Amino acid sequence: MLTITVVGGGVAGLTLAATLDPTTYDVTLVERQPGRRTVPTVFGIWPFALDALERIKLAEPVRDGGYALTSAVITADSARRPVTMSRQGATMWAIARPALLAVLDGAVPDTVARVQSHVTDATALDGDLVVAADGARSVVRRQAWGDEPRDTGIVAIRGVALTPPSMPLDQMREFWGDGMLFGTGPNRLPHGMGTNWYASARRGEEAPADALAWAREAYAGWPALVRETLAAADPEQMVVNTILESRRPRSLVRGRFILVGDAAHAMSPNLGRGACEAMVDAIALGEALNEDGPDGVRRYARSRLRPGQRTRAAAAAARRLALSPRAGRVVLRLAGGSSRA
Repeated sequence: MLTITVVGGGVAGLTLAATLDPTTYDVTLVERQPGRRTVPTVFGIWPFALDALERIKLAEPVRDGGYALTSAVITADSARRPVTMSRQGATMWAIARPALLAVLDGAVPDTVARVQSHVTDATALDGDLVVAADGARSVVRRQAWGDEPRDTGIVAIRGVALTPPSMPLDQMREFWGDGMLFGTGPNRLPHGMGTNWYASARRGEEAPADALAWAREAYAGWPALVRETLAAADPEQMVVNTILESRRPRSLVRGRFILVGDAAHAMSPNLGRGACEAMVDAIALGEALNEDGPDGVRRYARSRLRPGQRTRAAAAAARRLALSPRAGRVVLRLAGGSSRA
């Protein structure tokens, strides 16, 4: 039986382990900190990712654990006046990180061996195939491909507030201006509906309490929704990360090593598609291996290299736009020249 070692027990690794045929493959899932506490920030699940999840019978559990978002509103400054662009009708499902991980984890067959280990030497790993699902700072990619992700110089601050947002519960809102971004929306928590929020700016990584103190001062002149959200924020329910972007690999496969998810295409979060691309990668790889055996690796590489890299590049462009001085002018043009406070 072919042996597959999956490094990383996050979204990509769990999805792959749930997709692989346990009667064909001997699978080991290696995770550094299984069961670790995670802040319940939100993942956006787009229709193309739900279509892939449907093929492994997980779309319905994801929908059951989340909620539909049917509108998005972006407000940006243009010549010192707020410009708002609204889009209706495109449904995205939102689900808290622990809820998505629970769905994926519950679908992993009992035959998958679970190993707790901090991988420092990818070449020493057992397995006919070794899948790098170990994130943006992938040890496997660094050692097998010889490169590291690029630091964008932008920090992502994400948090959860226990109180619901003072806005429609099927809506996301973003505010752009002064080289900063702030977004907020609903978040289904165990106790009921809370608030998901996030901010980005050109700033270094720091402790959550320090980041929150900075944000409350930096966004003090922003709309009331932003100020109220930050006032309710709790450093214990926050994560602060530098945004990393991977370089474009020539191939997703090198010898017995395979890239999926953020290890393949770490991207800016501005399109909300990182988790989607990770799950689609994992399902495509698992299906190709189930159908074609080891030859499926090449099929996977051909099918998923360009889509993942296109999304990575588009997310970088969206980040640059949102944090640029011309953000308001672009939103004004997209909104058809109308504006409102």
